[in-house]
Amino acid sequence: MSDGAPARAPALLGRLLPGAARLRDYRLGWLPADLLAGLAVWAVLVPQGLAYGELAGLSPVTGLYTALGALLLYGLVGSSRYLHVGPESSVSIVTAAYVGGLVADDPDRAAALASLLALVTAGFLLAGAVLRLGVVARLLSTPVLAGYLAGSAVVIAAGQLGKALAIPTSGDRWWQRAGVVVAHLGDANPYATAFAAGSLLVVVVLMRWAPRVPAILVAITAATAVVGLAGWQDELPVVGEVPAGIPAPSLPGIRSGDVVDLLGAGASVAVLVFAGSMLTATALARRDREPVSARQEFLGLAAASVGSGVLQGYPANGSDSRSFVVADGRARSQVANIAAAGLVAVTLLVLTPVFRYLPQAALGAVVLVAAVRMVDVAALRRLWRVRRSDFVMAAVTAAGVLALGVLPGIGVGVAVSLLEVLRRALLPPTAVLGRVAGHQTWRATDDEHGDLHRIPGLLVYRFDAPLFFANADVLRDQVVRLVDGSDPPVRTVVLDAEGMVDMDVTGAETLVALLDDLDERGIRLVLARVRTSLRTTLRRLGVEDRLGADNVHLSVRGAVHSAGDQVPGG
Repeated sequence: MSDGAPARAPALLGRLLPGAARLRDYRLGWLPADLLAGLAVWAVLVPQGLAYGELAGLSPVTGLYTALGALLLYGLVGSSRYLHVGPESSVSIVTAAYVGGLVADDPDRAAALASLLALVTAGFLLAGAVLRLGVVARLLSTPVLAGYLAGSAVVIAAGQLGKALAIPTSGDRWWQRAGVVVAHLGDANPYATAFAAGSLLVVVVLMRWAPRVPAILVAITAATAVVGLAGWQDELPVVGEVPAGIPAPSLPGIRSGDVVDLLGAGASVAVLVFAGSMLTATALARRDREPVSARQEFLGLAAASVGSGVLQGYPANGSDSRSFVVADGRARSQVANIAAAGLVAVTLLVLTPVFRYLPQAALGAVVLVAAVRMVDVAALRRLWRVRRSDFVMAAVTAAGVLALGVLPGIGVGVAVSLLEVLRRALLPPTAVLGRVAGHQTWRATDDEHGDLHRIPGLLVYRFDAPLFFANADVLRDQVVRLVDGSDPPVRTVVLDAEGMVDMDVTGAETLVALLDDLDERGIRLVLARVRTSLRTTLRRLGVEDRLGADNVHLSVRGAVHSAGDQVPGG
C-alpha cells in the first residue's frame, strides 16, 4: 500500500459516512451538550412515537421501533448534524392510507407491509442518490407543502376524534369517519372524553406558558399514571400489553406481489421524505452556514428507512419539531440523536409495562394537537397577502388531499406545481419602464415608489423570461399593441432583455418578425442589458446581423442615449 493510502482513508470515510467521520473527530467537550439535547428530544420523541405509530394504523410501539433503527443509521450516513429522523405525522398517515387499503383487521399483516414499505422507500431514495434526483424535491414547493399539511391535518383530526371519544368509526374517507362520530356523540365514553379533554388542556397550557417543558410527555405520563393508580384500565380503551425488548433485525414476511403493490406508495413516500427532510436540514444548516449534500441526504434517509424496516418499523422521515429541539439544545453532532436512540432502547427494554395503562384517548388528543399545529396559518396568510397564485396552489393541494386522499393529494400538489411552472412560462411577467425623476434609473411604471416619467416617442419594455416557442408571441403581440396604441407615436423601442436568459429558434424568429413589424411602422428596435450568452445565441442565429450590432447595449441608459435626438434630454 502506498504512503498516501492512510491519508486518503479519512477523506473516503468523510464522503461515504459523514456522520461516522464526525464521530472519528469527536471531542469529549461536546458530550455534555449532546447528551442534554438527546434527553430533551427523547422526552418529545417517546410520546410522539407512540402517537404516530397509532396514527399509522399500527401498534403504538411501532413508532419507537421506527425511531430506533432510523436514528442509528442516519447518524452515521446523513450529512446534517441536527436532523432528527424517525416517525413523522405525514408519513404516518400515508402509511395508514396505503397499508390500510391492503389489509383488513390483520395487525401482523399490516406490520409486515409497513416494514416492507420502509424498504421499498429506501430503494427509491437510493435510486435518487445514484441518479442525482435532488431536483425532484423542487416539485414540492412551499405553497404545495403548506396546502398538503393543511389538508392532512383535517384527515388526521377526523381519524382521531373517534379515539378521543372512544367511539368506533368506519368508512374509508375522513368525512365518513367524522360523520359517524357526530352521529354517535351520545355514545361517547365519559372516561375517554375526560382524559382527552384533560390531555388537550395540559398540552395547550404548557406549550403556551411553559414552552421548555415537554408538554406531550407530561400529558401522557399523567394520563397513564391516573389510569394505573385508579384502576380504570377496564373503563376506557388503553394501549394494553406491548412486547418488551428490541426486535431482532429481520426482513418482513411478505407474499408474492407485495413489492409491486407498494411501488407507487414507496415512490410517493420517498419524494415526501426527501423534500421535507431537505427543507428542515437546509434551514438548520443555514443557521450555522454549513453545507447539506442532497446526494448524501438521499443516502442517509435511505439508510434510516432500512434501519426502521428491519426493526419492524415503517418509513422514517425528518421531523422539523424534533430537529429544532436538537439544534436549540446546542447539540454539536448526531451524537445527540444517537443518545436519544439509546434512551429509546432503554424505554423498550424497561418501560413498556406501563404502556398497558396508557389511554388511547390521550394519544388521540396528542395527535389532534399535532394536527392543529400542522396548519401554518401565518404562512397561508402570507401567501394570500404576498402572492395570490401561491395561495391558490396551497388551496388546490389541500382540496386534493381532502377530496381524493393523501397519496392522490401528493400527486395533485406535484401537478399544481408543474401547471404553475407552465403558466409562468406561457404568461411571463412584463413591464413598461419609466425613468425615475432626476436619475438615469428605469423602473416599471406600475411601481408605486418614486416619481416615474415616460419619455414621448420612446417605449422601454421589459420581458422577464427566456424567449422560447411557448411565450414568444407574448413579446411580439404586447410590443405591437403598445406601439399602435401610443400617443404621441413611438419612434424607438428599447427592449430590456436582462431577464431573457435564453432563446430558442422560435424565439429568434419571433424577434425577427417583431423587427419587421416595427420597420413597417418606421420604428427602431434597440436591445439593452443583453447577457453574453444571449448575445452569442443572437449571433449564431443571425439575429444580431439583422438587428445591427450598434443596436445592442449593456444598459437601458446606453440604449436610450443611442436614440439621439428622438429622446428629448437623452
